[in-house]
Amino acid sequence: MTAGNSHPQRDIRQVEAEAREWFMRRSERALDSSEQSAFDAWMQKAQNRDAYRRLQQIDRSLAALAASEEGARLRQPLGFGSLLAKLQGFLGVSPVTGLAFACTLMLAVGTLYLAPWQSEPAAQAYTSALAQVRNITLEDGSEVTLGGDTAIETSFSSGRRDVKLLRGQAFFRVSKDPTRPFYVIAKGAEVRVVGTRFDVRSGSEVKVTVEEGIVDVARQKVSGSAPADKVRLLAGQQVSVSESRLSPVRNVESGRVAGWRQGKFSYRDAPLSEVVADANRYRKHRIIIGTRELETLRVTTAFNADQADILVAMLEQSLPVRVFKEPDGRVVIWPGTVEE
Repeated sequence: MTAGNSHPQRDIRQVEAEAREWFMRRSERALDSSEQSAFDAWMQKAQNRDAYRRLQQIDRSLAALAASEEGARLRQPLGFGSLLAKLQGFLGVSPVTGLAFACTLMLAVGTLYLAPWQSEPAAQAYTSALAQVRNITLEDGSEVTLGGDTAIETSFSSGRRDVKLLRGQAFFRVSKDPTRPFYVIAKGAEVRVVGTRFDVRSGSEVKVTVEEGIVDVARQKVSGSAPADKVRLLAGQQVSVSESRLSPVRNVESGRVAGWRQGKFSYRDAPLSEVVADANRYRKHRIIIGTRELETLRVTTAFNADQADILVAMLEQSLPVRVFKEPDGRVVIWPGTVEE
């Protein structure tokens, strides 16, 4: 008989120990790429997620305690036993559990809650390489799929969950938590959800497409400007956000949202700049549009990620453009010669 079969409780203790180890490590610093991959894999198991979320809940409870009158009294010099007793009473946990969690949190965050000016949540950064599609699990259980050459930054607090899309494209499956809305910020756009599935692409403008649920999309207000525009999207709807406006809401096939996750790209009357920007995230040598006028040329096309290199030839055959390959491997698209 194995140890796991004879001592099932030992498995629970092991999971809790692993959760405390990950919590401490992620509180101290940003994970490197190998650690992040290991953490993402660890969080795939429901038992692990539950243990980690219990620590997060206690973390938030301690934050509330620090901000309360009781927290003010705790900031006075106290023995460890007195501090632990107060934490147990506030959190409603057993002495053994309270001791383990108190030790973990004290080691992980030090005097974080004894110094309110240090209570800003630490940001976590995630990136994908060129032509890589990467799946990650965030600390709240939400899942994000990053397209090629994409970067996001997360910052979660007790009142809200923030994700900044720094570049590229990402698909979100948000865990429901009505007490903590989930925000995605990309350039001048802000997307607010509670729990849903949607795609955000950041380029010359931000494009938001909903696969399931409801999202609110707003153009962020600039200081001194008129109130920001805002629109509510349902499943199968899409909107684009620029510095100056929100586009009219468009209907799309919800089953084809974020087809890039399967390596498929499809465009209907899209600007050439959008098609080229997507292709550049999946090919080694960049495609450059030679003139600003060509950027707005409307394109209807489709290609697979592994066809990004032949996309240029497809464009030359269907558009009034000429393609030039430079010695360094770059490709430049210029207006074609008009034949009489």
